[in-house]
Amino acid sequence: MEKLKIAIALIGDEGTGRDLVGPVCDDPAMLELCTPVIYSEEAARRELDSQNADAMVLYTTAEPPKRPAQTIEIIVTDKVNLMPLAKEPTTEDIVRFRDILERDFDVRSPRIAIVQESAMQNPDLASQVTTEQGINTYGPYTSEQLLSEDTASHFDGIVVPEGSTLTSGLSGDAPARFFAGMEPVVTAACQPLRKEETEEGLADVSALTKPIYTAIDIIRNRTFYDEARQAPLPKLFRDKRDDRKRDDTLQANDNNDSNNNTDNNDNTEQAS
Repeated sequence: MEKLKIAIALIGDEGTGRDLVGPVCDDPAMLELCTPVIYSEEAARRELDSQNADAMVLYTTAEPPKRPAQTIEIIVTDKVNLMPLAKEPTTEDIVRFRDILERDFDVRSPRIAIVQESAMQNPDLASQVTTEQGINTYGPYTSEQLLSEDTASHFDGIVVPEGSTLTSGLSGDAPARFFAGMEPVVTAACQPLRKEETEEGLADVSALTKPIYTAIDIIRNRTFYDEARQAPLPKLFRDKRDDRKRDDTLQANDNNDSNNNTDNNDNTEQAS
């Protein structure tokens, strides 16, 4: 795959943003994987829409950027991916999360947990989804249960209520935000770099490198996922049950034809 072009959209104080983002984008390790280019938000969106950029990373010097309309936010951490919801999850939400984990994160048969801090209207949702959809779904848990028992990392994805403390409770590098549900790949930093921290050498640059690397991984995972399904290989073995079904169908058709011929002959004889 050719080196990817990542459009970094600065939101807010562009001057301060360039001062903070520039050194990160000039890192030799980053330049080996992609070509990061800094734009204003409007220019970055134009580059993405015209397919002059492979992905867009939103970065703001103030408040975190808002989630684009009609998208599903995924919080990407080192241990597990989280899907915050403003309501109690449904079967459709779990199916959608499964599809995102498989195509965008290259997870086969993902294990999904449900976190609810209060009683659910449908406490049997996990078992229903597992039985009816074949998706490995567990819960409901509370955030405290997953953190105290250190079981969050046992899952590939966790559905959490918006504002859940589980995100901040997961240790490791700064998380990234991924806006799923649209073909262009768009990620964002969860927290802005602070100028004073950068000047003192205390800034956690993973706040910006994490969404960049996340975008690169998602592009590669999608390419592999889609190419693998363009020309699927035929079965390497023949299921004899299919042969029996086909034979039974042919036999049934022969019997119907034979019965029809017999009825026609009887009608002809009666007419004579």
